[in-house]
Amino acid sequence: VNFVFPSQLIPSAIILDVVLLLSNSFTFTAVAGAMDWGLIFYPSNWPVIAPLHVPVEYNGMMMTLADLQGYHYVRTGTPEYIRMVEKGTLRTF
Repeated sequence: VNFVFPSQLIPSAIILDVVLLLSNSFTFTAVAGAMDWGLIFYPSNWPVIAPLHVPVEYNGMMMTLADLQGYHYVRTGTPEYIRMVEKGTLRTF
């Protein structure tokens, strides 16, 4: 599932282009433009994700819609692998 919409990307991309246009430096754009990108992009994500934090009652329990989606997300795989992933100790050799 992708929660990134063009309405979020376009203002941030315009800011990034303006920084490059004004500074004429890729290095400055990488540092300052990326910081501006994050400062613009982070709050623009709130209206998209806000409906997922609405409280709902499900089987007598009060939870958010995001919790309910995660509650119904069935993880496929062997139980040991899932335990390792949830614990965060999955190693690759």
